[in-house]
Amino acid sequence: MKALLRKCKNIFWKLPISDAVKQAIGRKWFEHKIRMEEEKDKIGTIAIKEDEARLRKYVLYVLDQYGKRFPEYCSFEQHQPIKAKRSVVAYYLTQFHPNPQNDEWWGKGTTEWNNVNQAVPQFVDHYQPRKPGELGYYDLRLKENMYRQIELAKNYGVTEFCFYYYWFDGARLLERPLNMFLQDKGMDIEFSYCWANENWTKRFSGTDSGALMKITQTVESYSKFIEAVVDDMKDVRYHRINGKPVLSVYRPSHIPEPLIVLKRWRDYAKSIIGSDIYLIAIKEANSTTNWIEVGFDATSEFQPRSIERKCKDISDSVGTLRKDFSGKVYDYQDMVRRKLFLSEMQEKCYPAVMPMWDNTARRNARGTIFHGATPALYKEWLKDIFHSLAINNELEEERVYINAWNEWGEGAYLEPDYAYGYAYLQATYEAVVETAIQEKTIER
Repeated sequence: MKALLRKCKNIFWKLPISDAVKQAIGRKWFEHKIRMEEEKDKIGTIAIKEDEARLRKYVLYVLDQYGKRFPEYCSFEQHQPIKAKRSVVAYYLTQFHPNPQNDEWWGKGTTEWNNVNQAVPQFVDHYQPRKPGELGYYDLRLKENMYRQIELAKNYGVTEFCFYYYWFDGARLLERPLNMFLQDKGMDIEFSYCWANENWTKRFSGTDSGALMKITQTVESYSKFIEAVVDDMKDVRYHRINGKPVLSVYRPSHIPEPLIVLKRWRDYAKSIIGSDIYLIAIKEANSTTNWIEVGFDATSEFQPRSIERKCKDISDSVGTLRKDFSGKVYDYQDMVRRKLFLSEMQEKCYPAVMPMWDNTARRNARGTIFHGATPALYKEWLKDIFHSLAINNELEEERVYINAWNEWGEGAYLEPDYAYGYAYLQATYEAVVETAIQEKTIER
């Protein structure tokens, strides 16, 4: 049945209809799945596979996790400042602080940590729950936390934070940490924005199902977005490519009449800051649109969206216990060793990597897991990407996006955790230094 569904999906995405129509149909299908999942949740029962040996192994595995660290665990290391020619950009989530909207929707004091700390392993050797390390369950209302994040990022070779920007027809969400960053010039790290231009929903799905805040899909609404961000681009820390402030769009297919909207953005930016802006369209799964012809300067990958459909599905072999497990489990090691990501590279596309991925903290038994991720494999992937950038003459900058600095609910983060310590940060640093030494482009 699963194989048949995959074939049907592949046929659908190859149909000669526009990307916008395909994306709209895809969203409606996803909304239908969400409604079905919500109906299942109402039943409130969990069925376990009748496998006593598997259950025993699972119980022993869970009981053995108390205070356990992985062999790859790394302690903090202070490094000398380095200057490499490429930009290492980590997406940054500002969800980690109480705010009025989450208080109203989910209960007083709710933050992303509420998702993170409720996760459970779905099978033996499944790394959940994820527990933070040095920074703890931090609160981004405290500037000390952001200062330390910046210190860690720069110490380990991350050069820039790409903040998710939440704007809904003029209303903003999760803006307090970003406002604090903008006001405090002592937070000395380059930054840029990624407009998360999809609805804010109960299930973090971006669909219309259970939407809590919406973006009106009109030229007028989208045209006004630039007014919210252009003043921030005056900040000396805001990253520029060829003198143009960089702005990414998470869902370019949502933009109505993109030729019109993007021209309005550029014209408005020129009138306020005296320069054009550098627009990056984040590639969407199965999209065939040439976003550069539409008006963007470049595209970028986004992981695991860009690589998932190429990866080895090991869902049936990991030994899940729940009969209703409907998630996907992919082989991270197979993806890195077969270098599937290199087949995705395009001339005018900035590459992306992810240290790990596991969103079962948000979706429980319906999550997507890249199993077998390790700091060494992530480092191998990142070095391969650095080498590919060095020979790409089409891109204006050697730039790679990492998903993410702190996406804890999706198991995608560089920040230190309890089990690995600083291992993923150390892997980032080593990839930067070793590649730069090989290319003789490093300065100390």
